[in-house]
Amino acid sequence: MEWMRAMISNFDQVKSQLSELSEVINKFKSEAVQLRIVEIVLSGGSFGSVADTNKDEPATAGQKSTRKRKTRSRGGAKISTANSGENAPTKPRPVGRGPGAALSNLVENGFFSSPKTLNDIVSHCEHKLAQRFKSSEFSGKLARLTRDGVLDRNKNGDGQYEYTKK
Repeated sequence: MEWMRAMISNFDQVKSQLSELSEVINKFKSEAVQLRIVEIVLSGGSFGSVADTNKDEPATAGQKSTRKRKTRSRGGAKISTANSGENAPTKPRPVGRGPGAALSNLVENGFFSSPKTLNDIVSHCEHKLAQRFKSSEFSGKLARLTRDGVLDRNKNGDGQYEYTKK
């Protein structure tokens, strides 16, 4: 309350100081930075160091931001290394509706108990799962499942690979 009485008693002086201050504050593009400066000035505090400022706010002029940016994951689910007990997953499981997730579901549900060609897989997904995929979307994922020992492949009489579960 005292600062308010002092402000009223010398209003003209405070008015000129605020107009000078507003020129400086308006040079900052970030409204959050502007508000933070006004808070510091009105509270009678000092600018201090980065540690003194609110960590939720962006850094002011001459300071580096200490906030971490959120990053988006690019790719499938990852295996957790924190839980390495017997119940830990042995392989990443695709999440979503893409071709990798469709293949994982087919493997788990016994679709590959008999030999299936790439065209059989595409056709099954289109007719039974109502998901349209190109054969090229499956080829890399089938190769990975083969290398990982989940599926086995052999050439049929037409020269096409047929995939079966090991």
